Amino acid sequence: MRRVPRYCVHKAKNLAYVTINGQERYLGRAHSPESYNAFHEALAALAQGRQPPQRHPRSRSALTIAELAEAHLRHCIERYGPKHQSTYQARYVARELIRSHATAHVAEFGPRAFKAIRDRLQADGHSRQWANRLMNAIRSCIRWAVSEELAPPDRLQALECVAGLRYGEAREAPPRTAADPVAVETCIRHLQTTGQQGAAGILRFIRATGCRPAEAACARWQDLTLDDCPTYRPRQHKTARHGIERVIPLNADALSAIRSVMRLRTADGMVFTNTNGKAFTPNAILLAVNRSIAATGCVKWSPYGLRHLAATAALAKTGSEAAAAALLGHSPRSTIIQRYSRDRLALATRAAKAIEEVA
Repeated sequence: MRRVPRYCVHKAKNLAYVTINGQERYLGRAHSPESYNAFHEALAALAQGRQPPQRHPRSRSALTIAELAEAHLRHCIERYGPKHQSTYQARYVARELIRSHATAHVAEFGPRAFKAIRDRLQADGHSRQWANRLMNAIRSCIRWAVSEELAPPDRLQALECVAGLRYGEAREAPPRTAADPVAVETCIRHLQTTGQQGAAGILRFIRATGCRPAEAACARWQDLTLDDCPTYRPRQHKTARHGIERVIPLNADALSAIRSVMRLRTADGMVFTNTNGKAFTPNAILLAVNRSIAATGCVKWSPYGLRHLAATAALAKTGSEAAAAALLGHSPRSTIIQRYSRDRLALATRAAKAIEEVA
């Protein structure tokens, strides 16, 4: 006999929900007349053999922060996928919004509530960079709500007036540092001696090209051009959705890393595979590095530290932030490359000498 779905309450969110066909459908605020009406509508639709509609409230006055956070997270999952950076960010936003404003209405969420979240992040010891990044993510959530007519436009305008944390008002995150070259070589040799040629090859490839670990993980043989001008064109990369083509030049070290794994070719055409013949993921690369660090006892580093190492070397050799930005796949206007410009005096001195030669 088929069981009748029950009216349930999510205590943390103070929201009512019903589980139908293994899917939770939120009904609104717990024990509110609207939630009971939505529950009976879902049961009536189920009795008639229809699929109960997913409640997606459009009333600006009735929509709560918890419902908005859930709708935004669902939108990010559908658009970007469950493991995309935007989806992870939406989860953090939902957690922070629901933590203290779950039952508040969207129309009531203003600068004071926004400042309360900012002050709580500061009091909890989060870095200034992380707090400001999360505040921008909350603004993005409200911006999406305005575009979907789930929030009045003046809510976004009000939140834009709230300033982020300034330097000295919160803990500063430690600066990103390049991986220790000695530790990198130690780990690569350890991976080679233990038969993990694929892991060693992909680390050498990342160091030689400065590409993102995700870009190296999805490399296929058909994406490589190994003629007079060797290049790699990843089919998946961070800026693909903006219509920007990513072309990674392959130097001698990158070609050497590719040749080291040629005998490991598999039917799926992936360049770098693990000992089981499966393609790497960014997390699998990090896990291989951490295991090698634990086995060798060397200084801790991460695969992204190889990208930093490549950027630092490119800046030191060329003295051009634009060239290093092109190598890393950043846009010409990106300021992220300045994180790697530790010796800016040397760059300025080189520029001054260039002006002197022209004069």
